[in-house]
Amino acid sequence: MTQRTPPSLLPTDAQPASRRILVVEDSPLNQMLVTAILAQAGHRADTANNGLEAVMAAQAGGYDLILMDLSMPEMDGLTATRLLRDLPGPAGRVPVVAMTADTDEADRVRCQDAGMNDHVAKPVDRVLLLETVEKWLRAVPDRSAGFGACAPAAPAAAGEVLDREVLAQLAQDLDAELLNDVLRQFVEETRERVARIAGETDRAVLTREAHTLKSTAGTFGARALCSAARALEMACRASVAEPKGAKGEGAGEGVGEGGGDGTADAVERLRGEIPQLAGDAIAAYRAAGYPV
Repeated sequence: MTQRTPPSLLPTDAQPASRRILVVEDSPLNQMLVTAILAQAGHRADTANNGLEAVMAAQAGGYDLILMDLSMPEMDGLTATRLLRDLPGPAGRVPVVAMTADTDEADRVRCQDAGMNDHVAKPVDRVLLLETVEKWLRAVPDRSAGFGACAPAAPAAAGEVLDREVLAQLAQDLDAELLNDVLRQFVEETRERVARIAGETDRAVLTREAHTLKSTAGTFGARALCSAARALEMACRASVAEPKGAKGEGAGEGVGEGGGDGTADAVERLRGEIPQLAGDAIAAYRAAGYPV
């Protein structure tokens, strides 16, 4: 695979002449949240639902920054970034910042090799998002800039349905009406996604659904649901990677620790648990006073 080199840029203190940002994200919830944060900071944001739409929008030009999700239908963020880097002129040099819930070293390298400049972790933290956005909006050409190391995800407290700190931060970032709107949309989208997870047997599709659920549940503080979705994604990836009939010594011991029947059992167990965890999260939102 050809490695793309991201434009070499160095952040400066100069204020950007233009603040037009393309948000590439397949989740309407994440689109709504990110564009709301950008709008409050004075930026203009357009949205694209997948990598193909992003490439088409970028070809038209006029963007100062692209925020790019990685896992999307039609075309993923890595493929889209490789195509963007092959575009002639300014369109091929626009800074691309990954938005990803996957923050290990292998994912950092994949992003860098595709030609991305930086990353922001999901769930989105308003302060870190805006700091990263401002950094790259102020960027000028230079050879010394690079892709920073990914920060590890904060550990979740066991047994907690909701993350109160995440909800408190959302309440600071969004006005009450908008927060209620996005939570209602999250609940509606989650019900639909959980139903698809319960009925889906294709592991590749399950992986994508679990990945998106992990991201949105984390963004809106559904801690236990986020953890289960992360475990389901890992189990599905392990299942897809294994040869059929393979059985490791740790089969049945847990997600990703065994092979064959153990991984398959973990997938089925998590598919069965997620609807209940989603219901628990919805009940907890209501108990906390959110009109969902």
